[in-house]
Amino acid sequence: MAVTEKQKQEVRQLLIEGRKIEAIKYIRQHFNLDLRQSKTLVEHVEADIEPWEFKKASRSAPTKPLKAGCAGKSIALIFGSIGMIMLSIAFYIFYTDAQQIDRSELVIGTVVSNPSQPTIEYQFNGETYNYYSTVQSNPPSYDMGEEVEVYVDTENPNNAIINTITERWFSIIILGIIGAVFSGVAFLTNRLI
Repeated sequence: MAVTEKQKQEVRQLLIEGRKIEAIKYIRQHFNLDLRQSKTLVEHVEADIEPWEFKKASRSAPTKPLKAGCAGKSIALIFGSIGMIMLSIAFYIFYTDAQQIDRSELVIGTVVSNPSQPTIEYQFNGETYNYYSTVQSNPPSYDMGEEVEVYVDTENPNNAIINTITERWFSIIILGIIGAVFSGVAFLTNRLI
């Protein structure tokens, strides 16, 4: 039984494409062999095929590089999700602050304690309120007795926002930058896979 190079390549290509049954049929038809002999011959040809060759033609036969691609897609999905959540939180804070400022009145408050994380006292409609800053700085951003602008919510005077960049924009900027970085990593990872 003489096997030509062309016949061997035909069988080889069928195997690379994941069509083993068709390769066995091809051998049976062209060489008049029984099923067992045809299967044995096909398995010998298959043993000579490198694993990376299967990857090119058939996505249904997962190999290690494909698993790495799946891991990359998972990483991209996780980073993208975290990025979108952070960007959404930044937008939510920006939106709610903008809504509050729209319904607020600007008043002057005074730093009454702890200048590094100040308590600011302000008057609204004849009543005195205190605002406790959530931003801490060292060295202190304020001096005792310093006057600052405060946006007071007219619907709920206990809600106030100090009119400074750190009080109004710090968390929005930080969350926005981190969210953008995570989304960028996800985008690049997805593009490189």
